[in-house]
Order: sequence, then structure tokens, then C-alpha cells
Amino acid sequence: MDYKTLYSDLTTKLENEIPVTAYPIRELVQIFRSKGKPITLKSKLTITSVFNSGDISGIMCTVMENEGNVIVCSLTHLIFDSKFHLYKDIIDYQQKRSKRIKQLNQM
Repeated sequence: MDYKTLYSDLTTKLENEIPVTAYPIRELVQIFRSKGKPITLKSKLTITSVFNSGDISGIMCTVMENEGNVIVCSLTHLIFDSKFHLYKDIIDYQQKRSKRIKQLNQM
């Protein structure tokens, strides 16, 4: 299966919405904190770009927090407002991506 093609539709939809607001999952908060950037689970992050890395890392996002600190992370490391019109597409992607990662780790 060509995962790059599979992820391209959502990548394009997200590109058309930039900038997009999201919130970090716990692991992303820890990464920011380890770099001396104290954020919380309630910190708003702004997605400034997205790119499709295919099956290697899935959809990747460049995110910036309010202080201007930037990091690249997987779309699976972000939480979105349920009112965002792409919310269901993102949740579907995140669930499928999580399953795919488990499959890859079992090979």
C-alpha cells in the first residue's frame, strides 16, 4: 500500500487551513520542557506547515508555541478542538496511524 498517497488528501486539507491551532499531547509537552520551554497541555500551538513523509513518519507538522519556539512533530502528537471542521478526518487518521505504528513495531 502506498501510504504517502493515502495521507496526501488530509495533508492537502490541512495545508489549506494553515495556520491551525492545536494542543500538545503529554509527550510533546515533555519535549518542549526538556528544551527549557515550559508549556502545558492547555498551551495553544500554531501549526505553520505540514508535510507528508509517507509511511516513515506519517503527516508531520511544524508547530510554534506563543513564545515563538518551533518544533516538528507528528500529527498524532496534537489534539484538536472538536469544532474544527477537519476534526473527524484527523481523528480517523490518528487512529489508523496508531494501528500502523503498532504493525510496524511487530515486524
